[in-house]
Amino acid sequence: MGSQPIDDQFAFDPHDTSKSKDFALMDRIRATKPVCRPAADMVLTTRWKDTRDAFMDIVRFSSVGDMRAPGVTVPVEESFLGEIDAPLHPRIRAVLMRQFTPKAAIAAEGWARDNVRRRLERFAEAGGGDLMKALAIPLPGSVSAHVLGIPDELHEQVMEWCDELLHSTWPSHGKTDRGVGIKGAFPEFSAVLDGLISEREEAGAEAPDDLITTMIQARGDDGWQIGAHHIRTLMVNILSGSLSASYMLGNLLYRFVRDADFRQALRTDPALIPPAVDESLRHESPVSFLFRTAREEGEIGGCPVHKGEHIMLGIAAANRDPSVFPDAGEFRLDRENPRNHIAFGYGPHTCLGNHLTRMIGRVVLEEMLAQFPEASLAFKPGFEWRCVAHHLEYGPERLDLVAS
Repeated sequence: MGSQPIDDQFAFDPHDTSKSKDFALMDRIRATKPVCRPAADMVLTTRWKDTRDAFMDIVRFSSVGDMRAPGVTVPVEESFLGEIDAPLHPRIRAVLMRQFTPKAAIAAEGWARDNVRRRLERFAEAGGGDLMKALAIPLPGSVSAHVLGIPDELHEQVMEWCDELLHSTWPSHGKTDRGVGIKGAFPEFSAVLDGLISEREEAGAEAPDDLITTMIQARGDDGWQIGAHHIRTLMVNILSGSLSASYMLGNLLYRFVRDADFRQALRTDPALIPPAVDESLRHESPVSFLFRTAREEGEIGGCPVHKGEHIMLGIAAANRDPSVFPDAGEFRLDRENPRNHIAFGYGPHTCLGNHLTRMIGRVVLEEMLAQFPEASLAFKPGFEWRCVAHHLEYGPERLDLVAS
């Protein structure tokens, strides 16, 4: 295929966050040329329907290589679930979904609530601090670790390792200067995860009922199973995937402190808390984009797409499509359809943790209302909202607060 011309009017580098996270720019693109080419061999979607349809079309659009640098391939055992296509993807997903259900989220709520209370009490006693560091960043990963079956005393350490991994060259290249793969690049992290896997393998029928055990013991009718190497990768996948929930919390907490009307509405009517979580996921989507690769010639929304081209699925832009969400640029607690957002993706690759994420958002807002009376939280003098320095994630880098 020949390279197609870039739409000069809307050209930008997908890694340039001053453009890729510019809601006004995405609004203009959606209104003028909703499916366009912002960069070479790149097709961008900004409408809800086009983005939803592309997520659904797993035949034409592949997830393989979504998180890797161009030309980089890794063994399937080192692949996250979101970068695997059928037929393996649905087999693994069916296993994981046994523990990622609404019922499982409810079962984890008590543990999560106790965790939130402890963190907020410490935060209040300290007179404030960075609430991202104190709560929003560690909490979702700790809940994921709990669901996996990782002992509480290991949560802080495994999440530190996970943070190191995410900020290394492993996500893009599958290796670091230390070695290849998770085991070579992060041997200490790998040893802990492998030890947890081995413990459950040795325990057999006496193994605890958690996600690690579920992955180990799952068998297909043909004898298929997830190997220990891939279970280790999936554990890292599940832990690292919690980062999106962290920025959802950051967006909610920033609004909670800044907007007195928002706080008062939730205090007056706690039934507004669940829709508030979904409206935040819609209005300030914590993941701005995901990527796919075209397997064959085709089109999206009338724009030709050629085999091998990359599709930049504009999640944040789609969630502000006024044809689906009236007054889309406004945060509205009375919105009739906030759950119609696609912040978790859509279709076969919908985020497995969506039930846990909604539960975490609800519990945090409930406990914030209980812990902090009106006017007891304020931004530190000189605080300025800065977006996290990641080209896909959207949320505050810090939340420096004073608690009185």
